[in-house]
Amino acid sequence: MKLNLFCLVLFFLPLFNSISYSQWIQQTNGLQFWSRGEAIDACNNNTAIIAVDNFIYKTENSGNSWTKISYPASNGVDVSIIDKDHFWICTDNGKIFATTDGGANWSLQFYDTTKTQFMNYIKMFDLNNGIANGDAAENKSALFLTTTNGGFNWVSISDTEFKGGFSGDEWRRISFVNSNIGYFYISGIAPQQLFKTTDGSKYWSSTNYPNSSGDLIKFYNENLGLVVYLQQPLPNINYGICRTTDGGNSWETFNMNSKEYPDDIEFVPGHPNEVWYVDLGSLYFSSDTGRTWTEQNVYTENLSGRDIVFTDSTHGWLLCDSGRVFYTSNNGGVVSGIPSNKIQIPSEYLLMQNYPNPFNPSTEISYQLSTASFIILKVYDVLGREVKSLVNENQNAGFYKVEFNAGSLPSGIYFYRITAGKFSELKKCVLIK
Repeated sequence: MKLNLFCLVLFFLPLFNSISYSQWIQQTNGLQFWSRGEAIDACNNNTAIIAVDNFIYKTENSGNSWTKISYPASNGVDVSIIDKDHFWICTDNGKIFATTDGGANWSLQFYDTTKTQFMNYIKMFDLNNGIANGDAAENKSALFLTTTNGGFNWVSISDTEFKGGFSGDEWRRISFVNSNIGYFYISGIAPQQLFKTTDGSKYWSSTNYPNSSGDLIKFYNENLGLVVYLQQPLPNINYGICRTTDGGNSWETFNMNSKEYPDDIEFVPGHPNEVWYVDLGSLYFSSDTGRTWTEQNVYTENLSGRDIVFTDSTHGWLLCDSGRVFYTSNNGGVVSGIPSNKIQIPSEYLLMQNYPNPFNPSTEISYQLSTASFIILKVYDVLGREVKSLVNENQNAGFYKVEFNAGSLPSGIYFYRITAGKFSELKKCVLIK
């Protein structure tokens, strides 16, 4: 009996080990060496593109193999993909290129050196609507471009707002959550500030962001966002993180273990409490929306991570320097791999913005509880009338999500409120049919 038990332990031990650590698989088939990885984007679990040097690499089989695609420009800075045929790239000499046939042919969509000589950021929200940003040309302002026809026309929306301004670090200080709402940490003007737009970059307003630096920003939606900043400079470099849940009006500050330059931070779609962060040395994961972080074991040498993208709650890519790309199909193994005696408990109450938003007809509402409470979660119309009760019960501390199906409701603005003991919070959602 002792021998059989010993054999069972030996059998199951590798399984426990395999789910206790981050499960990122390095993929190299078809990839050549590059010195610096610039950007990666993905449109589904199978299809992703990478911008490195003067090339794009594309996969349509979850990274099992990559195809090298050339384009007529210098180094790509940022990429955006909608499907396997349609993707865009902006370059370090101020150009925007697009392809509609998977990279076989390219069209130059924007190039104007009187406005910008370096593109920082490009984001397509669908086949028609997108945003791009370029650094200010001499004695000009930071440039924001929009398109409503797939890039056949890029229109200068804001080219006088930020005199002499620029992004400071390619795409890392710009974050748009849809074609109207975005955030921009501006460099080149004093004081440096985090700005917000709600009309597609035509007008910008300063937020109440409290720090004098912002090296990396990422917003999950209009309200929830994270900013990584230099907390302590040389010689003892240390980075901290600020979090807002109300669109930049108020902020919380947390410590991090990161002492390397920040490169990317990514919310897991549909699960805003789960966040991945990479700096030049390591990869980190947070299960409490950025309050605490744990370093993940991915690569034995210096990771040199650059960009992270997730397409759903489990599938994601990590782009690094030196010809390395990693892929996960189980969210790095961190959620499913938490042993039952080490379940993470939230340190605070928090109600997340629903996802997606706007929605039709269903959306998901996430929230977290730091202690066991009687939970009431209800939805109201603009007149304050209750239209749906989603939760009305005792719940233990932990992370929760609930579906709000508005199939029987008319299009419009709705509000959902959670009450847990003395904690109460209200958020807005939009139903569009």
